[in-house]
This record gives sequence, structure tokens and C-alpha cells, in this order.
Amino acid sequence: MLKLENLSVAVGERLTLQEINLEIKPGETHVLFGPNGSGKTTLLGTIMGFSRYRVVKGRILFKGEDITALPVKFLL
Repeated sequence: MLKLENLSVAVGERLTLQEINLEIKPGETHVLFGPNGSGKTTLLGTIMGFSRYRVVKGRILFKGEDITALPVKFLL
């Protein structure tokens, strides 16, 4: 359902995530935990498409579709 392949992300000039691989299959539940500054918010913001987070390597697949470069869409 959701797959991250060799995902590296920068915020500004700083590389904050390096080569993250993750696969969440339908029906699975995963939890992200770790100390402050470990990249949890960066990872989630990147998956959601916030422009502050720049993917420098890898891709994000959702239901088999590459969503890496898709922007956030707000519904009013």
C-alpha cells in the first residue's frame, strides 16, 4: 500500500533523512517513535507532500503509484 524506496530528504541545505526503506502492506499498522530530532515529522511531512521537505533521492509509492513529486492539495 505504501512503500518508501531509498528515500533521502533535505530541509533547506541539511540532509535530514538518508536512504529510508519502508513497506506498509494493506491491513498493517506501523508506529514511528524515537527521540526528538530523529526525523519522524520530516518523514510524515515528506509523505504528505509538504514543499518544505525536498526529496533528493528515492521515491514514495502509494498503491503502486509514484507520489514522490505530487504537491499537497487542500480541500476547502
